[in-house]
Amino acid sequence: MIESATYAQKPLNPPPPPPSGSRINLLSADSLVGVNQLPYYTRQFLGNVSFQHRGAILYCQSATQNETTNTLEAYGKIRIVQGDTLTITGDTLYYDGNTRFARVLGKKVVLTDKKVSLTTRVVEYDIQKNRAYYPVRGVIVQDSSVLKSEKGFYNTRSKIFNYKENVEITNPKYTITSDSLQYNARTKMALFKAPTLIKSKDGDIVANAGSTYNTQTQQSNFKGRSKIVNEDYTLTGDTLSFDQKTESGFARGNVELVSKKDKVILNGKVGVRDGKTGFTKIMGNALMRNTAERDTLYLSADTLYAYERKDSLVAKTDTVKQAQKEEKSTAAKMEKLLAFGHVKVYRSDIQSRCDSLLYDLKDSVIHFFSKPIIWSDKNQSEADTIHVYMKNNKVSRMYMINNGFVIAKDTALNFNQIKGRKITASFNAQTRIDNVVVEGNGESIYYALDDKNKLIGVNRVECSKMNMKFKENQVNRISFLGRPDAKLVPPAELTNDGNRLDGFNWREEERPTKAEILGVKFVDKKVDVKPVLEAKK
Repeated sequence: MIESATYAQKPLNPPPPPPSGSRINLLSADSLVGVNQLPYYTRQFLGNVSFQHRGAILYCQSATQNETTNTLEAYGKIRIVQGDTLTITGDTLYYDGNTRFARVLGKKVVLTDKKVSLTTRVVEYDIQKNRAYYPVRGVIVQDSSVLKSEKGFYNTRSKIFNYKENVEITNPKYTITSDSLQYNARTKMALFKAPTLIKSKDGDIVANAGSTYNTQTQQSNFKGRSKIVNEDYTLTGDTLSFDQKTESGFARGNVELVSKKDKVILNGKVGVRDGKTGFTKIMGNALMRNTAERDTLYLSADTLYAYERKDSLVAKTDTVKQAQKEEKSTAAKMEKLLAFGHVKVYRSDIQSRCDSLLYDLKDSVIHFFSKPIIWSDKNQSEADTIHVYMKNNKVSRMYMINNGFVIAKDTALNFNQIKGRKITASFNAQTRIDNVVVEGNGESIYYALDDKNKLIGVNRVECSKMNMKFKENQVNRISFLGRPDAKLVPPAELTNDGNRLDGFNWREEERPTKAEILGVKFVDKKVDVKPVLEAKK
């Protein structure tokens, strides 16, 4: 209700009023002062002032209304109410009734929309486009999340925020740091428009522009080189889909999985991980590097399968509400590795080719399948299946099952050969053959040399079981069980057929090298975390 009013003289030729239905209408005021100021017609209102304009109610303590331009300047306890949900409060308001544009200023300007609250010093609100903009640093609170940024936009209809510069979202479950980010308050989905860092108790994520993250489900789709980091492993790829709660995901393009506790690195074109079962699959030019010891083991294949072992640790803690509550935590370690297709192995003391293998990291045993061939120092070993046991990070024993064939090249460049159904070879500290036991259909050819390495002759022996001791890759002592068929061939009688067992094939040219294994199309791209770290500062 207007208690008093004073009117000045009207202008002789006032401009026409705004179009019908768009005029700012006064609802109430304690007092009114009419001021005629050519060429405009203005009115000033004081005390408990309120206006209505196309569904929006504007409250203030004092206001100057320009009816000619259909604009409004208001001061003191500003409050804009639109519909049932949106409210803006502040100290000063500039409002244009023609464009329906409001600018609210103050020491504390607050925009509230249901469960979303924005606090800043300036809010520019385009009612017609349902878009609010804050050009200065603002703080947004929704549920248990707090967001800070230098400036941002909010669409009151779609409930989509666009944050700019030094963006930080904090939540009891995570913290997101970026320089540009879009957030949908309805779907809880964040779209990153700049490099972004996500930190949580489950680990950290470094993502690039174009990536999305559901803050409620913690599921993400990352585009561009992205990285997952937690206590047990890191997962990197050119594109990533990841569920942070289950630690499961899919990666494509220059994939790298690092098992921190085992110091095992897996690379490939495509990677799939199931956190619940501890299973990881790497496909396409797959590469494994075990860097746990000084002598790194390199392994390449078409496909790699890794299985983790989870050790449960039980601890008891006292709380006010529940005494001696048991809390379980798990530590994941890679236990087994399966390799399939064009498998190649390289370490300084052992190299191999095979079709498939099983690497038991827990027991330090490598099982080679499908007619593998293994080289160690000047030795070559073949069989249908070979089991290699490691001790102190060196080859200790080798079991060759079915069609075993061992060739040991001595210092005189002669080839000592052993064949049998089952062969067990032991190695010394220099990974040279120390002892060989042959069981079943045993055959051997070994060169007898004198003290000056001069050839005495070639011994050819057949026996069901034999035991051979080696020194410097030369047969030092041999024993037989059963009735051996032995023959010493003098040097003058040697022929090419006489000094080779059936199936002999020295395949040194096939021996894998480190360069060959690392020559797979793997690019060690780095994820640039500098922008997000600087933004966090």
